[in-house]
Amino acid sequence: MGRYGNGASLEDIACVAGCSEGAVKLYSQRCFRAIDAVHNAFVCLPTAAEKEWEKCWIDEHLGFKGTWQEGWVMYDGTIVPLYAKPAVNGEAYFTHKSNYGLNLQIDLIMLQVGNLPSNLQIVDYSHGLTGSAHDAWAFEHTAAAKYPDWFFQGEEFAWADSAYGISPRTIPVHKKPAALLPENAAFDYAVANIQVRSEHCMGALKGRFQCLRGLRVNINSNSQHVAACQWLTICIILHNVVIEVEGGQHGAYFAGQHGREEEEEDRGPHDEPQERGNPDGEAKRQKLVEELFAFQNM
Repeated sequence: MGRYGNGASLEDIACVAGCSEGAVKLYSQRCFRAIDAVHNAFVCLPTAAEKEWEKCWIDEHLGFKGTWQEGWVMYDGTIVPLYAKPAVNGEAYFTHKSNYGLNLQIDLIMLQVGNLPSNLQIVDYSHGLTGSAHDAWAFEHTAAAKYPDWFFQGEEFAWADSAYGISPRTIPVHKKPAALLPENAAFDYAVANIQVRSEHCMGALKGRFQCLRGLRVNINSNSQHVAACQWLTICIILHNVVIEVEGGQHGAYFAGQHGREEEEEDRGPHDEPQERGNPDGEAKRQKLVEELFAFQNM
């Protein structure tokens, strides 16, 4: 799982391991089943106490208290490139970067204890949609979008980029021309400073599990599509296991191996902003803008 490109060939792994190619495949399947069995133990919602810790981190990061602290979580999407065009509905996997891939949406929490770096734990995700799917559509398949009243409590919400639709539970940055207003630009800049954690999470995930940079799995049937998605699930579980067992420093250890340039190489330009609005969401975002403006002009 730490390989991609020609180095990830079944023949090469079998040669290094000193076993047959069939054994490599069989051992991998058995390990996947064992890891998947502990999914719910490592990929789950934070407790109330953990949420409060996240909110305190937001307060400390911004320097003031307010509604901003309710945004304890953020969403972002990435593309997991495939090494070959799928034989079934191959065009649907085609991405902005003129390659073929799977869409992966993740949701991470930012946990900081003392001087330790952020804990890039993934608490919600969705995959299975093809590379041509818009991030906003992929987000609709996450737990936060499908069960918002279960995922969020009170005034809680998630941060997102402009590709996502706005609602009381999802607050994206502004799109042009609204983004050109000084107070909105300041808001977007502050959100970007928080949401950079999502880039770190993508880097940590893809940097450690290089298979996500070029998944060498044939997709010639629906069952093989499901099998390809299982690779993503296993990587997410192991990512959280590392954080749980070894701590946030080890979880982010490989973040530098997959930076912004590598991510742009995988996914290409970000999706176009969503046009649909939501009056309640707009009102909530405006409240956040006003809170930040009041703090900066104290």
